[in-house]
Amino acid sequence: MRDLYVVNVLAHVCAAVLWLGGMFFLALVVAPVLRRLEPSTLRTGLFRAVGERFRIVGWSCIAVLIITGALSLHFRGVLNAATLGTASFWSSPYGRMLAWKLVGVGAMLVMSALHDFVYGPAATRLRAGSPGALRARRRALLWARLNAVVGVLVLLAAVRLARGG
Repeated sequence: MRDLYVVNVLAHVCAAVLWLGGMFFLALVVAPVLRRLEPSTLRTGLFRAVGERFRIVGWSCIAVLIITGALSLHFRGVLNAATLGTASFWSSPYGRMLAWKLVGVGAMLVMSALHDFVYGPAATRLRAGSPGALRARRRALLWARLNAVVGVLVLLAAVRLARGG
């Protein structure tokens, strides 16, 4: 059982690294390079292609994170009504940190959905360089940055949980 737990944690950490690392790679490496490309239609097309490809990777990571996160709670003996249904659990340091992590994960899911299915696609559908496209791009960028910040906070909560809360 311990080996299965270790493999589960490894899968969870790898998915988190790929998702969060991918967000930072896109923001710090891909976006600055693509912003220098001309014509703007080429830039927009590449942003769209990269975004659509990373969307598949990102949402696959999210699925792995949800499954392995639930399994980790199960392996730790937390994922049951007797534990989760008690005020003493949620008022403990571990319970409070788990609550913060779950809120952060929920926020990331909402922000990812908004970015990936609403604001990101809207930014690439509009005529490149138009005022509407620039506003849409800024909005998509804001959601992506907020998501990355919350991702770092979720990572901090995960580290705290691994250390007992």
